[in-house]
Amino acid sequence: MTKTPRDLEALRREIDAIDDQIHDLILKRWETVRHVAEAKGPGSGLPVRPAREAAMLRRLAARHKGPFPFAALARMWHEMIAAFTMLQAEYSVAVYANAREHALWDLARDQFGSQTPMRAYASKRDALAQLFEGRHDVAVLPLPRDGEENPWWTALAAPDAPKVVMRIPFAGVGSVRGPMRDALAVARLTLEPTGSDRTLVVVETREPLSRTGLNAILQRAKLSPRFTVSAHKDQGWYHLVELGDFVASDDRRLELIEVRDAVVGVSIIGAYAEVLGPEDGASRPPTDDPPADDPPEDAAG
Repeated sequence: MTKTPRDLEALRREIDAIDDQIHDLILKRWETVRHVAEAKGPGSGLPVRPAREAAMLRRLAARHKGPFPFAALARMWHEMIAAFTMLQAEYSVAVYANAREHALWDLARDQFGSQTPMRAYASKRDALAQLFEGRHDVAVLPLPRDGEENPWWTALAAPDAPKVVMRIPFAGVGSVRGPMRDALAVARLTLEPTGSDRTLVVVETREPLSRTGLNAILQRAKLSPRFTVSAHKDQGWYHLVELGDFVASDDRRLELIEVRDAVVGVSIIGAYAEVLGPEDGASRPPTDDPPADDPPEDAAG
């Protein structure tokens, strides 16, 4: 039996009614968020909560169904969360972007929303300096790579430095100008686990250390390295390592690294939620960054 097509105007009225319900729920959500802000009290600091946001999007990804792209849904949620965050307390973002580098600006805008103040800085050091000097609350910088001159991430190994709190994009990406690059968001926030995380650790050594040698030290400490970037600075070497789980500052495994003769010091410089992949409905274009799961090369530097 052939189904009779529904009346077009009736369908449009139904869509309008659904839009009204969505609008009402967004306004109702703000009332709850407002109570959350009141419960925190004044002076609670930067309202961005990367762990909470990651948990929220993972929950939505797990219940998502149908042909509507989850990456589009996630972008809508990013915009909504960012707007509610700005209503709790104003903050601003410094982004590494210049005439040649546009991708990070596009990623930051997707993540932090259209209403959050953002400013571009032509060098990575300039963008990070804005955060250290208190002119901005978040800095968005590229995922580190080998061979970079004056790598920005070594500054985070200093005492009381801000930390990497987010890897971007987390749940898919919109249009990005130029080659796709993953980014890291840096802020003065307490690191929180989400249940599926990565940790960034800087291992300082007096002498060059091969990736194989560094890997062996980490694996003896029962730590799982995902990627490594090395840089020579001052009188020693800095090795940035992404670990495959959340590692707190009091984790006893870090002590097993520090007792090695080759190691001068170990610093946790950040942690972030494991990003959603295609199996979660998060699409992303190819990136020119090395895959995090690549086996480390045998030479440092």
